[in-house]
Order: sequence, then structure tokens, then C-alpha cells
Amino acid sequence: MASFAPVTGVPIPVQSASGRFSSLNPPNRRNCPYTRVTGRVVSPRLVMVEEMNCGRPGHDNVLVNVRFSDPADGAQMVTGRRVTIAAKFKSAQEDRDPLFFAEYLIAEQAKLVTADPLDRSAPPAQAFTSYMMCQPPELDALATQLGKELCVQSTIVADLSVTGSALAAAARAPAQISPEDTVSGDPNAISCRLDPKRSDAHLPAVACARGSYWAWYKTKWSDPLSPIPAPP
Repeated sequence: MASFAPVTGVPIPVQSASGRFSSLNPPNRRNCPYTRVTGRVVSPRLVMVEEMNCGRPGHDNVLVNVRFSDPADGAQMVTGRRVTIAAKFKSAQEDRDPLFFAEYLIAEQAKLVTADPLDRSAPPAQAFTSYMMCQPPELDALATQLGKELCVQSTIVADLSVTGSALAAAARAPAQISPEDTVSGDPNAISCRLDPKRSDAHLPAVACARGSYWAWYKTKWSDPLSPIPAPP
């Protein structure tokens, strides 16, 4: 079993609308014509919205980054809970590859308007989607050993006591695989690949995820408007 010491004070990145990329400060920001959205909670800082057209049209099941005015609202962000959030909404767009742009949706000065009742007697809801976390504090030591920026599927990071050893081994042997390449093998197996260029770091990046995630990414790359969210 591998263990990684957490590091505090690390800036919190924002996630792209699909969850494939993250960025500390994505450029090309513009205002969105929304005052509130309703969606399902993915994490204390993310909601998945069924439809949100801001910037490029036609997006379904997109992740929106939530920045609350009152941090106490974050305590109400329970995975799977349906919430309505009022905010100043913005989009940003970042060049990730000569043929690909990542879009980011951000709810600034956000306030929690309504939320479905919680059943405190029920077990915690499991993740219904995942996303790529770049430079998570839990993996700072591993990233330092690699000398690379490390981006890892969120549900792998959430269970490092189980996934840590396989992740460390895979991260030390990343493959040169394009998004269009077919993914084969165990859908639960963790593998890593060299990532497209990064904008927030001058280090080469390695991205690690389960086989099911890479299969989803292949579909998303060929059809960016696919409404299918990433697998857990």
C-alpha cells in the first residue's frame, strides 16, 4: 500500500465542463446570460447541470465550478443532492491541443438558493461521475518524485489506501497515447498517459485514470457534445 502526505495551501483549480482538464486560471473569460442554475452536487465545489449554453452552444451534463460568497454554504453540498445556485456565471476557454479547447464554467459570488431535503439516516451517496484532479495535495510527494505535474481521476484520489500502489506504479510508466486510441483491457485498471500541453505549469503532465474513464474520453474527444458524463 502506498501512502502520500497531504500538503496544505495549494491553490484550488477549476474543472473543465467535461471534467477532463483542470486549470488554476483559465483565460478568455466572458459573462454568461444566467442568474441561477439547478444541478446535482458532485463535490463541495462542483455541480453537474443538465444543460448550460455559455460560450459554445449545445452542452449537456456539464460541470460548473461553484465559488460561494459564504463558505458555510459548502457544507450543504452533499454528493448527489439536487441544489439551485444563484451567482454571477462566467465561462473561460483554454487551448489544450492544436485541435482542442477546454471550456470552463464558473459560478462566482455564489449563494445556495434551495436544496433537496437530506435523509441523514441513509448512507452517503456514491460518486455518480468523476473528473480529473491536477496536483491534488495528497499526491504532492509522488508528483515531486516524478518531476511532473500529476492529474488523477477523482475517485482514484478518494481511495488512495486501495489505489495508491497501482497509481504510483502506473504514474512512473506513462504511455504516449493519443485521445483517439482504442482503450483495451480491464476497465478498472489504472493507467497513465502523457497529457496534452498544460497552461498553468511548465512541467510535463501525466494523467492517470481507470480504463473506463479513458474509454469515455475517447468518445468525448471524437464527439465533444456527447451528453454522457464521465464514469465514477
